[in-house]
Amino acid sequence: MRYILHIDMDAFYASVEELHNPLYRNKPIAVSGHTKRSVIASANYIARSCGVKAAMPVFMAKNICRNLIIAYPHFHLYEELSERFTKLICEKFTNNIEIASIDECYVDITNLVNKKHSAIDVAKAIQNTIKSKIGLTCSIGIANNKFLAKMGSKYKKPLGITTMWQDELPTKLWLQPIERMHWIGKASARLLREHVINTIGDIANKNNNYILEKLLDKNWLILYQYANGNANDELDYSQNMPKSIGSSETFLNDTADFIEIKDKIVELAEGITHRLKYYQQKARTISIVIKTFDFKQHTKALTLGDYTDDKEKIILTALGLFQQHFIQTTIRLVGVTVSNLIENNSLQINSELFDDYQESKDYPSQNTENEIMISINKKFSKNIISLANQKFK
Repeated sequence: MRYILHIDMDAFYASVEELHNPLYRNKPIAVSGHTKRSVIASANYIARSCGVKAAMPVFMAKNICRNLIIAYPHFHLYEELSERFTKLICEKFTNNIEIASIDECYVDITNLVNKKHSAIDVAKAIQNTIKSKIGLTCSIGIANNKFLAKMGSKYKKPLGITTMWQDELPTKLWLQPIERMHWIGKASARLLREHVINTIGDIANKNNNYILEKLLDKNWLILYQYANGNANDELDYSQNMPKSIGSSETFLNDTADFIEIKDKIVELAEGITHRLKYYQQKARTISIVIKTFDFKQHTKALTLGDYTDDKEKIILTALGLFQQHFIQTTIRLVGVTVSNLIENNSLQINSELFDDYQESKDYPSQNTENEIMISINKKFSKNIISLANQKFK
């Protein structure tokens, strides 16, 4: 028998903001932008008790919770805390971990469970360790497959530990409304309810197989098996190594101010460099993405002649791409992404490795960091950027 945990951080973004700013504690807070078009990204449980929900417009949230505090998001903090809690699990418990998103992961603890330590004991130890070492709470589902473990972590929040064993399904799983079933979206839920499929138990009922097949086509059997607790979904450890690393941020107001945009690009690139070093990877392709005032997204990328995790090179390449393609453009969002990644121990010192590198038609591949910096400064007739070891530290 396998023992799988799904660890879900409680109100992650909001909890990180409370941890970062003690003045927020014991008050209703929600993470969002500060413009009229902003929506709630995350709310703490005090705000949720007032009816504040994710994806709710800020003006609506403030109407139902008059003393709601809006905290501006700090994505670099979320990424840092995410890496810390997953690294803590690996260091203290097991490397058998699949990162599902920034605030959740699956952990196979089969090898940790024995006559002395039950699965609940291990879950409590992980929960207590995260709380004591990082200051954040999590809820944990325990089952013999990923689907049931995830349903367990949502059953009781915050700071819950819930088992979802086969004999517990009639009372813990089947009574839940279909909207709470993982993999069931809003459109499917509406369609199912129109045909009197209202609970997860209705999906598990074999008497409804015909109507499920008619409504859900080829997906019906998977959902039927999941609802009955039948799954053999192995953890995917390859997900732990990212294929790309990126961050973006929306400005409070649309802007064409290069100084403001430059500072944000530097901040994003520094965070990306930190994550590259954490994963012990280097990147060869650097991309800049912008979203204009009309919500249209544009991306430009440059593939370098060598792999790098050098902060100055990533910063100046991103700035150079922005200067080349988007200067004086009014934008609402800017992002930086690195891709074409390779692990450090896979790199070979071989001059022939990059013989097939082709120079970009839009951007000269032979530009050094100094040449990019000089080009940008010349564009504005003053020294507005310098090497990171001179200014950005």
